[in-house]
Amino acid sequence: MSFYKIICGVMVGVLLAVKLKNIGSPVWVYLSMGLSLFVLFYAIGRLSFVMEFLDGVLDDIGLESGYFEILLKIVGISYLCEFVSNICKESGFPAVAGQIEIGGKLTMMVMSMPILMAIVNTITSVL
Repeated sequence: MSFYKIICGVMVGVLLAVKLKNIGSPVWVYLSMGLSLFVLFYAIGRLSFVMEFLDGVLDDIGLESGYFEILLKIVGISYLCEFVSNICKESGFPAVAGQIEIGGKLTMMVMSMPILMAIVNTITSVL
């Protein structure tokens, strides 16, 4: 399915959600979350192609894929936290959205520790 079709469908859904919000129907929140999940799953499906390509490149170069996997997990956490945070903000829960963002940042910091340790070890071995 073309991304243009996805964008057009999402725009129609957003216009419908705005109309539902203006008339006071609570269904707009579920429509908004459904549209967001639809786009997220479409993007994840497209991402698998990129992952296969990058795995092939790493195999050809001969680099260790452990650090690359950590970086991909960190990027995934970033996208998911932003996704959930935006839904919380749209639903009227900005405090929860802020806590999700803080939790995601802390999780990314903890997950990046092996990469940081490898960089520190490399620097100390050179000095």
